[in-house]
Amino acid sequence: MKFLEDSIKVSTKSTFEIVDITGQVETWIETNKLKNGILLAYTPHTTAALALNENEKGLKEDIISFLKELTKPEGNWKHNLIDVNAHAHLANIIVGNDRIIPIVKGRPALGTWQRILLIELDGPRERTVKLIYIGE
Repeated sequence: MKFLEDSIKVSTKSTFEIVDITGQVETWIETNKLKNGILLAYTPHTTAALALNENEKGLKEDIISFLKELTKPEGNWKHNLIDVNAHAHLANIIVGNDRIIPIVKGRPALGTWQRILLIELDGPRERTVKLIYIGE
């Protein structure tokens, strides 16, 4: 049984942004010669999230619009009294900050259009995505 823990860095440029990190994760899998197992991708940030979805421009704009509509960045949130980013924390609760991805024959077992997406909710910032692999 193999256990491996590492992280990748992602720099965001906007307050709200969706970054496709699939290539970075695939490179990490190849570099470490991983074969079959489970990969936990996790971001230790309360104002960013991870999703598995399509990397299509219109859909990414829809996701951001949807999260803004649900969390109302201009809202009268109590957390905004100390830090004006309550919307980002609320969106993180909705989307989540981790994903489990099967690794089969050295590749992430993603659906045809699925990509691993980091969703920035309070940028720009440098984000960390932790990668924890258990397998052979």
